[in-house]
Amino acid sequence: MDAPTSFFFGLEKKNGQRRVIHSLLSGTGQEITEPSQIRRRAVSFYSTLYTSEYEEGETLSEGFCNGLPQVSEEANSQLEGPLTIQELQTALQGMQGRRAPGIDGLSVEFYKAYWDVLSHDLLDVFNESLASGSMPVSCRRAVITLLPKKGNLQDIKNQRPVSLLCVDYKILSKALATRLGKAVEQVIHRDQTYCVPGRSMVDNVHLIRDVLEVSSSLDINTGLISLDQEKAFDRVEHSFLWKVMEKFGFSAGFIAKIKVLYNKIESVLKFNGGLCAPFRVCRGVRQGCALSGMLYALSLEPLLNKIRSKLQGLFLPGLNGNMVLSVYADDVVVFVRDQKDTDILVDIVRDFSSASAARVNWKKSEALAVGEWSGRSPSSSPEHGLEKRWF
Repeated sequence: MDAPTSFFFGLEKKNGQRRVIHSLLSGTGQEITEPSQIRRRAVSFYSTLYTSEYEEGETLSEGFCNGLPQVSEEANSQLEGPLTIQELQTALQGMQGRRAPGIDGLSVEFYKAYWDVLSHDLLDVFNESLASGSMPVSCRRAVITLLPKKGNLQDIKNQRPVSLLCVDYKILSKALATRLGKAVEQVIHRDQTYCVPGRSMVDNVHLIRDVLEVSSSLDINTGLISLDQEKAFDRVEHSFLWKVMEKFGFSAGFIAKIKVLYNKIESVLKFNGGLCAPFRVCRGVRQGCALSGMLYALSLEPLLNKIRSKLQGLFLPGLNGNMVLSVYADDVVVFVRDQKDTDILVDIVRDFSSASAARVNWKKSEALAVGEWSGRSPSSSPEHGLEKRWF
């Protein structure tokens, strides 16, 4: 390991300065430069983002949740079993070191070094938490750090929140994620390749490439619509997620385990080198938690299932059946055949937004047309059309 020389301290200071946010836009678009106001704007944005907007709508939610594939009894029995030391150890050994710890400051290296001393006590804490329905405060509280995305960085929406979670929480969530991974492939359609064992984003790339090449060479009119999910992971409503898991046939016991990880959780925003006051998190799956990818995929599947059942999609030579979707996490590409497909898609997206509080940003969504496509671009309202390109 290199010595902590003045060079490295200077490098770290320089990197830290690059992460400082000197100005933000207010909710009305005005530039804010005063440090305390910038801080308040950031905290207000994320506390609002994680405030639930979910309103129970039995008719709409049932319309999306009915007819979903079911988890097998064998899979449920494996999900239900008590935690074991071996599961926790396997989860810990699968974690990479030299990562930022959570709010307690305890690293992966610490747990690996003292595992023989800590393991049985940690198992007892987890079992007590799962039985009581609540975890210790350090497990429930995450530190949110911001990573810049593309676009105007004065707009707080263009900062990606990543949750720094305590390692003990991550051990538990990874152990449960390993169990869940064996069941999700039974209920998540093969066109969703994210966080399902044995599937790869490469499959999506090859599929879209082949669709474009075949459609172009055979003069088949084809439309591809890429849906932009607004704050996708952050807008997952917990109540809707529990309902979806129930409709997939997950046992009440396993759903209860997952609920514990989301019971009375909080976040603390790390902003310009300091920690802000904690606030409650009432929706969203935490990017940084091993379960988040699969939970997000489960919450999205009712929308995808409805799209598959209602759209004609594409019928290409040499393929059995139609192709409707190519999905990787929240990157949803819909294959549409004609204007009727497009109109149905808009209606489905609108209804799913009402049922789940998820939201598609049509302004950032895109359409790609192959051949003589004469239909309109989909839109949520006449003034919010998406950009259409030609292949």
